[in-house]
Amino acid sequence: MANCGWLWSIVWLLILLILGWPIGILCGILYAILCAFPPCCAGCQDLVNFIHRGLEIPRTCATNMVAQRSGC
Repeated sequence: MANCGWLWSIVWLLILLILGWPIGILCGILYAILCAFPPCCAGCQDLVNFIHRGLEIPRTCATNMVAQRSGC
């Protein structure tokens, strides 16, 4: 099979634009609001950690785009 790295870069760019940035922005806003609650409420720590993982989605998409990694 021919080198399709450029095709995967385009796919990762589309994922970044359509999903990565909106999810990252939403998680950033939620993280800024909720990060003050874990010291008061221990149960909130898991939620804040989950939201923090959402902040890394745009970076993951961009890293895969630059590295031309396959989505499969």
